[in-house]
Amino acid sequence: MGHLLGIVLPLALGAALTPTIVGVQVVTLSARQAPLKRAWMLAAGCGLVLVIESALALALAGGTGWSDGSSTPGAIVKLVAAALLVLLGLRQLSKRRRGEDAALAPQADEPRLGRAFALGAGLMATNFSSLVLYFPAVHEIGSSDAGTTAQGVAFVLLFSITMLPAVGPPLVVGVLGERARPPLERLNRAFTEHRDQIGAVVCFGFAALLTAFALSALL
Repeated sequence: MGHLLGIVLPLALGAALTPTIVGVQVVTLSARQAPLKRAWMLAAGCGLVLVIESALALALAGGTGWSDGSSTPGAIVKLVAAALLVLLGLRQLSKRRRGEDAALAPQADEPRLGRAFALGAGLMATNFSSLVLYFPAVHEIGSSDAGTTAQGVAFVLLFSITMLPAVGPPLVVGVLGERARPPLERLNRAFTEHRDQIGAVVCFGFAALLTAFALSALL
């Protein structure tokens, strides 16, 4: 179990570094109509995308157990993910700000919860840096020879940590009320100001980590 968590937890932490979802949740929670309900619906949309990706990764791994004992398929998945992260990192360094957050944010007076759910699903589905890290982590769980309990614990931790940007803001506001808004807004500003740099560092750093994991499995 320790070996499995040693691979899965770093990838989960990288997948959780998603400033855009935090920013949109902060905007959602500042709305006048049903802010907490809309924020939770947005989080549910994010969760649905992760559930679908989990099913795909587990299907590729051949189920939730260890099948043929070969480390090659998992290494290939990690190397492909590493290459995608390098491309995403280069994109982060080259792109210009175009005010995406304002365009993605839900209308302040929009009361329909279904739209918040769809927004959350869209945000997670286009959150490529997180998905590229999440997929090989689930694949690692599904192809691991660890016991069912260890796999279940690893998956719960992976899913929970990856969902933190979506569930953290409404959870904090629900518990602390208005006192939670100023620190959340400061966190959002800090992430937004350095979003591209953070994204590039995450992509390149975890591309190197995935490559190291893959090579250690092959050698």
